[in-house]
Amino acid sequence: MLYGYWATVLQLLKIGIAWEAIKELSEGEIAVIMGIESAIQDRQSEEQAREMARKNMNMNNMGVF
Repeated sequence: MLYGYWATVLQLLKIGIAWEAIKELSEGEIAVIMGIESAIQDRQSEEQAREMARKNMNMNNMGVF
Protein backbone atom coordinates (compact mmCIF):
# COMPACT_ATOMS: atom_id res chain seq x y z
CA MET A 1 0.00 0.00 0.00
CA LEU A 2 2.76 2.43 0.92
CA TYR A 3 4.64 1.68 -2.31
CA GLY A 4 1.51 2.48 -4.34
CA TYR A 5 1.09 5.80 -2.55
CA TRP A 6 4.64 6.93 -3.26
CA ALA A 7 4.52 5.65 -6.84
CA THR A 8 1.43 7.80 -7.36
CA VAL A 9 3.06 10.82 -5.72
CA LEU A 10 6.11 10.44 -7.95
CA GLN A 11 3.92 10.22 -11.06
CA LEU A 12 2.07 13.39 -10.05
CA LEU A 13 5.36 15.20 -9.46
CA LYS A 14 6.65 13.97 -12.82
CA ILE A 15 3.69 15.49 -14.67
CA GLY A 16 4.34 18.80 -12.95
CA ILE A 17 1.95 18.97 -10.01
CA ALA A 18 3.48 20.74 -7.02
CA TRP A 19 3.98 18.85 -3.76
CA GLU A 20 1.84 21.39 -1.91
CA ALA A 21 -1.04 20.72 -4.31
CA ILE A 22 -0.61 16.94 -4.11
CA LYS A 23 -0.97 17.05 -0.32
CA GLU A 24 -4.35 18.77 -0.72
CA LEU A 25 -5.82 16.48 -3.41
CA SER A 26 -8.55 14.00 -2.56
CA GLU A 27 -8.36 10.38 -3.72
CA GLY A 28 -11.05 11.15 -6.30
CA GLU A 29 -9.12 14.10 -7.70
CA ILE A 30 -5.98 11.99 -7.92
CA ALA A 31 -7.91 9.28 -9.74
CA VAL A 32 -9.20 11.80 -12.29
CA ILE A 33 -5.72 13.27 -12.87
CA MET A 34 -4.16 9.82 -13.24
CA GLY A 35 -6.91 8.73 -15.62
CA ILE A 36 -6.46 11.77 -17.82
CA GLU A 37 -2.70 11.35 -17.84
CA SER A 38 -3.08 7.70 -18.81
CA ALA A 39 -5.44 8.60 -21.65
CA ILE A 40 -3.00 11.21 -22.93
CA GLN A 41 -0.14 8.71 -22.87
CA ASP A 42 -2.27 6.11 -24.68
CA ARG A 43 -3.15 8.61 -27.40
CA GLN A 44 0.49 9.63 -27.84
CA SER A 45 1.52 5.96 -28.13
CA GLU A 46 -1.17 5.35 -30.74
CA GLU A 47 -0.06 8.42 -32.72
CA GLN A 48 3.56 7.23 -32.64
CA ALA A 49 2.53 3.76 -33.82
CA ARG A 50 0.51 5.26 -36.70
CA GLU A 51 3.43 7.47 -37.70
CA MET A 52 5.83 4.50 -37.68
CA ALA A 53 3.39 2.45 -39.78
CA ARG A 54 3.02 5.35 -42.22
CA LYS A 55 6.80 5.70 -42.55
CA ASN A 56 7.21 1.96 -43.08
CA MET A 57 4.49 1.95 -45.73
CA ASN A 58 6.12 4.88 -47.53
CA MET A 59 9.49 3.15 -47.47
CA ASN A 60 7.97 -0.09 -48.80
CA ASN A 61 6.19 1.80 -51.58
CA MET A 62 9.49 3.39 -52.58
CA GLY A 63 11.14 -0.04 -52.84
CA VAL A 64 13.35 0.48 -49.79
CA PHE A 65 13.54 -2.56 -47.53
